[in-house]
Amino acid sequence: MEGRALVLYKRENNILAEELGSYEVETGLQFITKAYVENDICYIYLSTDRDVTDEQYNEIFDLYDMELFENFGFEIEEVEEYNPTWLIKFEFKDDYDYMEDKLNLIASHHEMQINEIYKN
Repeated sequence: MEGRALVLYKRENNILAEELGSYEVETGLQFITKAYVENDICYIYLSTDRDVTDEQYNEIFDLYDMELFENFGFEIEEVEEYNPTWLIKFEFKDDYDYMEDKLNLIASHHEMQINEIYKN
């Protein structure tokens, strides 16, 4: 059985210092490579669920619709890593439902996009 919980920690001085909450992510959790909260900003790193070739790397970045996340009110940027990676930032709120909704929105839309790109 695949895990469905994402635990967010508060990061201080590059150390995960305090657990802020555990959230159920319905789909797309396998694409989240790193997640934490620093200075009341939630940082979510998204990538692919498999290693890609150099050609696929560039193609995935070219086809990925970052504007979709901007339209939802998130900040998003490309991150240079071994596989295509994106960093999404948004305000952390001490509200379980709000955070779970945001995390599920991010994970599900990322998964849909990556799966569409893989079909091409």
